[in-house]
Amino acid sequence: MDIHFGTSGWRGVIADDFTFANVKAVALAIAKMLAESEGKSLVVGYDTRFLSEDFAKIVAEVLINNNIKIFYSLNDIPTPVIAYEIVHRIADGGINITASHNDYYYNGIKFSAKSGGPALPEETEKIEKKIYEIIKSGERIKTKPFSEGIKEGLLMTFGESTYSESIKKLIDLDSIRDRRPKIVYEPFFGTGRRYLPPLLQDITNFKMIHGEIDPLFGKLHPEPIEANLIPLSNAVTQENANIGLSTDGDADRFGIIDESGAYISPDKILPIIYYYLITERQIKGNIVRTVSTTQMLDRIARHFGCEVIETPVGFKYIGDEVTKGNAIFGGEESGGATITGWLADKDGILVDLLVTEIVSKRKKSPLALFYEIISKFGEIYSERLDFEFKGKRETIEKGLKERIFEIPKEENVKDIKETDGTKIIFDDDSWLLFRFSGTEEKIRAYCESISKEKLERLKNITNKTVLDVMSKENHNDF
Repeated sequence: MDIHFGTSGWRGVIADDFTFANVKAVALAIAKMLAESEGKSLVVGYDTRFLSEDFAKIVAEVLINNNIKIFYSLNDIPTPVIAYEIVHRIADGGINITASHNDYYYNGIKFSAKSGGPALPEETEKIEKKIYEIIKSGERIKTKPFSEGIKEGLLMTFGESTYSESIKKLIDLDSIRDRRPKIVYEPFFGTGRRYLPPLLQDITNFKMIHGEIDPLFGKLHPEPIEANLIPLSNAVTQENANIGLSTDGDADRFGIIDESGAYISPDKILPIIYYYLITERQIKGNIVRTVSTTQMLDRIARHFGCEVIETPVGFKYIGDEVTKGNAIFGGEESGGATITGWLADKDGILVDLLVTEIVSKRKKSPLALFYEIISKFGEIYSERLDFEFKGKRETIEKGLKERIFEIPKEENVKDIKETDGTKIIFDDDSWLLFRFSGTEEKIRAYCESISKEKLERLKNITNKTVLDVMSKENHNDF
């Protein structure tokens, strides 16, 4: 069985490919990779999913048997808090047992590097190779009990993190306290429920929904996108709240609901934050974004004489640029962001706090703040379309590339980039991107345009292109 590390580690279906045997193989592979780089310590945690704590214990027992010192969380913990603990404890990396925003029947392993950010390809490729070798050899994987690890000084446990005290220093809590906005928060039964409420409940009118542990996520999909935030939207309007905040299962992604109940996408929130950092906080600097993220950020950067760094999809690239000091802010359309002076990984709790600060200080709703952005920098419309497929990735990918050259000439293609997937840029700076998900069997198509009419044309081109290719492949099965 092949185990692949995508943009955020490895995920699998519980009891199918995500088994104790495979988890032990991954843990041993990480231990061997660390040994080669003289790594000696890791932070280990887990989310609220079914068996996550049990999987985390097995991981820890494999690692301590290989003389890796473990800082083990006694509670379920957000991925950004794992990142914080790695840096705070000067560890050589971290493992979180989580499938992030995937459905309840998935679980996964996120491996974070010494920087606290997602591991870069050179590390994940080594891990993948070692997993293959371990499984192929049938090597018996030994463990060492917790009790022995504690006696030998290889296992240290921790309860509450100092993460919350540190993040307070990044947020203007006084502005929030003065405004005391009414907030509804949706953690999707996940790890954010233990961290965001204590930061806001004493200085706002705060209400949380779905704040208990439920490994089935209340039959909700724990990804903070529009389709999944209807309960939060309803709660915001019913409570006459100023804003709705959300995080995904491991709290590294964010989602925002306006006071009107409207969903405000990351492609709108990221420009709001970037503009605020420059104009209100007087932090002027470059922006880093993924190839799939809105180019409204480019307009703002150009206006202030700053540069844009475009990366492949995967927060590992964004975190790397921010921690190197090449950008003051980095984000991706899938709901991840971080700022200079903080973590190398995306942090949904941070973004929720920043948006609360901006709404409080500017005394405007998120939607009003975005209207302010477009009044200064022009209209922009964007949308993502997802298409599920089963197998045949290589042939579908080849078919898509062939069809791209059939785009009508009147659309005036200016450039084609292959930074990650295939991005078609038109002469009016509208663009279309096709890429395959790193963690799911999905084709993701991204469209952005300066007009609603052009956006609809791009969506039509996208639907026709993808569905024709997939239909052709399905037909070839018969």
